Amino acid sequence: MSNDALAFSFCMDLGRAHAGLTLQLDADLGAFHGLNFGDFTLLYQLLRAEQGRMPMAELARALGLPMSGLVRKIVPLEKTGLAERVAGLGADTRRHAALRPGGRQLVQGAVMTVEAHCRDALRAVDAQHLSAAHAALLAMSADKTH
Repeated sequence: MSNDALAFSFCMDLGRAHAGLTLQLDADLGAFHGLNFGDFTLLYQLLRAEQGRMPMAELARALGLPMSGLVRKIVPLEKTGLAERVAGLGADTRRHAALRPGGRQLVQGAVMTVEAHCRDALRAVDAQHLSAAHAALLAMSADKTH
């Protein structure tokens, strides 16, 4: 198989694997935590951020969303008290998204559900192949603007 055909096949299979995993995660995150995978991903980014907050533009980039898409995702999380939009600290004039205490508690509990699905999804993959696939994904997601 040529490199072009292999790259195409890999990307198509990656999309199919992502879709299947997302469906499973949506089902269990919804049933056990009242979240979908997209909401979990947003809240998890905030959980990992310094002081549970990050600039909206940076969060949008991390999630692969335009700013308008991020706002559409964060408004329901604000209404349920899981996240909020706040002013930057000190001289930082940028708008930030911040994790609220209820959001922190919810996403910390949901991490175990996501970890279990990830473990099950990759159970049949040996560590060497998993490491190589992880490196490939990191290379694909690297910021192409620099």
